[in-house]
Amino acid sequence: MKNNFTIDEIKESIEFKWRKDQALLHLKIWLIIVVATFFIALLISANDIELFVLGILVWLGWIVIFGLVFLSSSLFYYSKTKYLLKNYHNFSSYEVVLDKVLTSYMYRGSVYYTVVINDNGTTRNVDTNPYFSSLPMSKFKCEDFNNKKVIGLYDDNMNKFYIIKKVN
Repeated sequence: MKNNFTIDEIKESIEFKWRKDQALLHLKIWLIIVVATFFIALLISANDIELFVLGILVWLGWIVIFGLVFLSSSLFYYSKTKYLLKNYHNFSSYEVVLDKVLTSYMYRGSVYYTVVINDNGTTRNVDTNPYFSSLPMSKFKCEDFNNKKVIGLYDDNMNKFYIIKKVN
């Protein structure tokens, strides 16, 4: 099916929102660590200036270490949103049913789907990203999407199916 999506529709897509939420989550976790460890360093070294300087140096070290982990993962998700925005017009659009659910081991508590598409005469089993969960804080609930029709884009470079929206 021809891809007629606009950039605004892509920005409102499940794929884009999930990637953006993941990037913000990792950024927020890093900021919480920065603030919490700063106050811990202040409390430990409140009475001694030498301990204060040492505490600040240790705090800066932890900021850098945690920053490498959380900021790099945040940048990874951000780069994936930019990739989608830059290349979505090159992907083919498909309407599929989300009926083959699998548990994600990398994203604990989340599931992804394997969808079947017909790509230029070739039947392909392609995975979505693990957007879905039954956890209370999850934006995309499994029960809202299981066995439902969705429209998405097939990225043959990454061999991924990006869900754009649910068909009513």
